[in-house]
Amino acid sequence: MISKYDFRKDEPMITLIEGTDLSVRTIKTEDELHILKWLTNDEVLAYYEGRDKIYTIDKVRSDFFVDDNETRCLIYKDNSPIGYIQFYPLNEVCGISLPVNSYGMDQFIGEPTYWNKGIGTKIVTMIVNYLIEKVEASLIVMDPQTWNKRAITCYENVGFERKCVLSRNEFHEGEWRDCYLMVYDSHAYNIQRIGKEHQVELQKLFTSLWGSTEMVITSGEYDLSKLEGYIAYNKMGLICGVITFHLNENFLEIISLDSLVGNNGIGSRLLMEVEMTALMNGFHEIALVTTNDNLHALRFYQRKGYRLTGVKLNAVDQARVQKPEIPEIGYHQIPIHDELDLRKSLV
Repeated sequence: MISKYDFRKDEPMITLIEGTDLSVRTIKTEDELHILKWLTNDEVLAYYEGRDKIYTIDKVRSDFFVDDNETRCLIYKDNSPIGYIQFYPLNEVCGISLPVNSYGMDQFIGEPTYWNKGIGTKIVTMIVNYLIEKVEASLIVMDPQTWNKRAITCYENVGFERKCVLSRNEFHEGEWRDCYLMVYDSHAYNIQRIGKEHQVELQKLFTSLWGSTEMVITSGEYDLSKLEGYIAYNKMGLICGVITFHLNENFLEIISLDSLVGNNGIGSRLLMEVEMTALMNGFHEIALVTTNDNLHALRFYQRKGYRLTGVKLNAVDQARVQKPEIPEIGYHQIPIHDELDLRKSLV
């Protein structure tokens, strides 16, 4: 875990990363003047906070010198401070659930003479490696505004992937701006949108898991192998998880989620993909049902921000009439009778 620190003048700064000519060190109180200098420079503000933002020494202190879960650092080039970088644990972005041990990061080079020299790419690479190796981050996210081509190119050069557009995500210079959600995933899962080429192997998978590809729930009857969704493969090219969904008129409904390897973040990544798909299609609500015995699913979804909205008594008993292979006894030897409704609103 990252240790918290205060900003006493007698406390030595901590060097997190030491490179040949670049280094990253935690900020101290004396660094407030460097940050103030950068955030009163219109060239810098045009990209970072907006030229309409007024920074004073008091605002710098209240924004940057606080005791919270963020790690704030200065970037040094040949022992001279040239910029700022911060990183912090994240559970979600705009309502989109993130895997455990996800981190966000933001940064800027405050000395414009060092722009367009590849320094940003080097620094972001250094921090990404630090977060993965030292902090054991599983996912790292950033959300640059879509017009900021230079930042986007830098992040893509490091290995970040554009996942979706966050509409009207940041208020910048008098207007709401769209941002890209960009992700660096330290796990080597190959997640693909389900297409016709996956249908045969999904038929086999769902039949082995559920006895058939048919799913009968109160919202309808579905052939799981023909639904939209995402499929995850491991390094060996074997399926390690699948999620399926159906787009209704006003919301997205998750129909199934199967993680074939436990405690590896596969379910979280598949859920993240679906939540991003909902936003990209203009849906701000996601619904799903699970059965009364599925305590693992209840824990998982509630940790991801889903709320119980109803219980359909005897719904599984009724579905069993149409699909007799639905078992009567489920997880933990609990009799399966009812459906539990869960919903989540995306910001």
